Amino acid sequence: MKKTIALILTTALAVTMFLSCTESKKQITIGLSVDQLFESRVATNDGVKAEAEKHGIKVIEVVADGDPQLQNSQVQSLITQQVDALLVCAVDQNTIDHALRKADKAGIPIVAYDRDLPDSKAVNVFVGPDSHFDGFECGKYVAEQLEDESGEILILELLGALNDQNGIDRSKGFNDALKVLPNAKIIQMPTDWSSDKALAAVQNAFQANPEIRAIFAATDTQVPSIETVLTDMGKLKKIGEDGHVIVVGVNGSYDGYISVAKGTADGITVMDCHATGETAVQLALKLIKGEAVDENTVIPGKFYTTENIEANKSTIWGAPKEQ
Repeated sequence: MKKTIALILTTALAVTMFLSCTESKKQITIGLSVDQLFESRVATNDGVKAEAEKHGIKVIEVVADGDPQLQNSQVQSLITQQVDALLVCAVDQNTIDHALRKADKAGIPIVAYDRDLPDSKAVNVFVGPDSHFDGFECGKYVAEQLEDESGEILILELLGALNDQNGIDRSKGFNDALKVLPNAKIIQMPTDWSSDKALAAVQNAFQANPEIRAIFAATDTQVPSIETVLTDMGKLKKIGEDGHVIVVGVNGSYDGYISVAKGTADGITVMDCHATGETAVQLALKLIKGEAVDENTVIPGKFYTTENIEANKSTIWGAPKEQ
């Protein structure tokens, strides 16, 4: 009888140890909810996947293609799949919150990446670009170039999406930097990140104000649209040439890099997309483990001009890579 009891106890202990070992080796799964795929987002997501692979983490990626309602449904699907954490780049700050509150109620930690959700009480942490700094760097360059000019200085600002915290903060940073130019008049035109809308905005702005001296693009993917309009008006001049219109922007795309390298655009603030993706996974891991983390992690970009962009090509996510 005693041997039987001992055998049962031994077997029970072995099963418990096996289950404990199995649980400890359970693969962590992260849900990656993406607003839509474009160059910089892909670069950031590549950083997410590389860091996840390093830690043996499974990533379930869903892409909303710019549809806020679809993103809501996709997040709820990830909740049903019992992911261990959520990385979310929201299409719309308000629409996504309903699904995020459900995730929070289910005990799933949430990292907002690339695009902040400052009004959400469900999000645990944010990691992304320091958009105010990025816009400020562009504004500072423009102010330095125009500080000796007298009279009214017309500056065109192509706004990003007004429901996107990055667009809001880039604009604020740019305008804050230009406060040192009391004679500057900033003409703001909405684009909702669209290059087509940017082209129309530049056309309309120059028709009404042909003496515009500088243009700030909230995303440098709009630089080709700017150059198309300037070319059509005979105003596309390289840096140093008479009549040159200053062009700056934020991002680090191929288009921005090429234009700065050839001297038709002056400079771009380049975001560190890979670092944003890596950090998002690192923060998610800490949250899963119950560790304390900073609620706000911002990664400032670097402003490059025609003079130094080639020397820093390897750090620019959108620049062509050497074969």
